[in-house]
Amino acid sequence: MKVSTRSLPALAVLAALTIPATAFAHPHIFAEARLELETSADGQITELRHVWRFDEVFSSSVMLDFDRNGDFVLDNSELASISEVVTDSLSDFDYYTSLTIDGADGSISLPDPIKVSFQDGQLLMFFAVLPKEPLPLDGTIAVGVFDPTMYAAIEFVTDDDMVVTGASADRCSRRVIRPDPDEVIAQNQGSLTEAFFSDPTGNDISKLFATRLELDCK
Repeated sequence: MKVSTRSLPALAVLAALTIPATAFAHPHIFAEARLELETSADGQITELRHVWRFDEVFSSSVMLDFDRNGDFVLDNSELASISEVVTDSLSDFDYYTSLTIDGADGSISLPDPIKVSFQDGQLLMFFAVLPKEPLPLDGTIAVGVFDPTMYAAIEFVTDDDMVVTGASADRCSRRVIRPDPDEVIAQNQGSLTEAFFSDPTGNDISKLFATRLELDCK
């Protein structure tokens, strides 16, 4: 049986249906994240791998919503229900993944459902998205991870949580960019209106605030 989207209200995609739009001005959910860009011997990015570990408050709410038999353990069928909800819902938001190549937007796909587990009282999600087109290590490539509604904060605690792996990992220089929110606001005052913060669907300007991994392959 397909789970109602209201069963996971804390996810930004689903919260847009149940929470007033003004609530999206700041995060309500927090997740510590890791991003790995896997490369091949012929100089291509082959996968963008994500791991998200959610805060204990949100994780507890998921447990209450999906623990159908009340045993305080998420069994395989209950975890599968969570996976179905988040996989379907986050597709509208490109799985919180922003890919640009020399400033132009790139496209991604999700070949397999998002995997979920519950460890030490926290919900984990892990999955890999693939470039829809071949993605050679050439030019400037940037990958940001963010919720466009600003309801969830995806946090990379250290720069080592955004890495390049695989056979061509050393081909490009790498840096992690953490935008200063005050600078972003000052530079985009004309765009950051009340309508921006109250739009439950999110918008492209949200990515200006996102931590991103940038590769210089020139």
